[in-house]
Amino acid sequence: MTVASRAGVIRRRTLALAAWLAMYSAAALAADADAVQWLARIQQSAQKLNYSGTFVYLQQGGQPLTSRITHVVEGGAERERLELLDGAPVVIVRTNEEVRSYSPEAKTVLVERRRNKTSFPALLTAPAASIALYYNVRSWDQQRVAGLDCQVILLEAKDGLRYARKLWADKSTGLLLKAQSFNEKGDIVEQIAFTQVEIGGAADHYHALVAKRDGGRDWRTVSPPITEANFSGAGWQVEMPVPGFVKQLEIKRGMGAGVGEVGQIVYSDGLASISVFLEPAREGEKPMEGLSSQGAVNIFRKRLGTHVVTVLGEAPPACLTRVATGVKFNEPGAAAAAQR
Repeated sequence: MTVASRAGVIRRRTLALAAWLAMYSAAALAADADAVQWLARIQQSAQKLNYSGTFVYLQQGGQPLTSRITHVVEGGAERERLELLDGAPVVIVRTNEEVRSYSPEAKTVLVERRRNKTSFPALLTAPAASIALYYNVRSWDQQRVAGLDCQVILLEAKDGLRYARKLWADKSTGLLLKAQSFNEKGDIVEQIAFTQVEIGGAADHYHALVAKRDGGRDWRTVSPPITEANFSGAGWQVEMPVPGFVKQLEIKRGMGAGVGEVGQIVYSDGLASISVFLEPAREGEKPMEGLSSQGAVNIFRKRLGTHVVTVLGEAPPACLTRVATGVKFNEPGAAAAAQR
């Protein structure tokens, strides 16, 4: 074979390889785009579909907890009933933004306004495209959950500061039927999945399930004092050093005599959420500082002047440590006093 012939063969092989790589890249991009569309379906279906079923929550090192949920949408009104089937009986009934939590043991009804909109199967709280900025999103497999065919979506953190996730979506409706979270070692730290579910059908059927009577005449109704807050004006400097986590709310909760008010700032990247709690240190009490964990939830505490800062969330320890480092406090009037 002449030199010219060899060159021609090499050139043809190079062009063929380049064409194959281009086709592969295009297919990968199409698969990624398809996976992102699945995220959008998962988000919309949880809000717009009528469904009822039983799901089991399990976290690393814990006992499985079973709940029953019914969700119905009609005429722009959204109603949901969540009943905890293990442990102390609790029923949570939501009508749009109003949430009523019934505790039979205490004969108490806790009435609140929903502020943090994250609950299974409505786990996604941001547009799919925003989530894809911080996670590599791709179609992973097709499996069955609760007798239904599902598309499995894999989300891998791009920065190592978030858990990897797997989401199982019903292929017919897009409803999220199962979710898993993985730590940096690849261990499953949290799983939640339907064991039985009914999707779609007449709204009247679901209204009947939601409209069960809860509470009683001798029950006590309480509504905890919660107000909007601006902690920067009180000497706090709370920075979010992890890209993608956007502030969702900033509030103060009245905790009763001897405790005072506890501040809370909630951030979310559309899938994971992190809360920063700011509370006065109790006199004579030395809080436990540093990292601790419970399943998928990690906690970082530190003493800051006369306050205790607690950062809590479903995120790796490195993420919470970084967030806690960004919290600083200047006692009001301290700067002026130092200048005198």
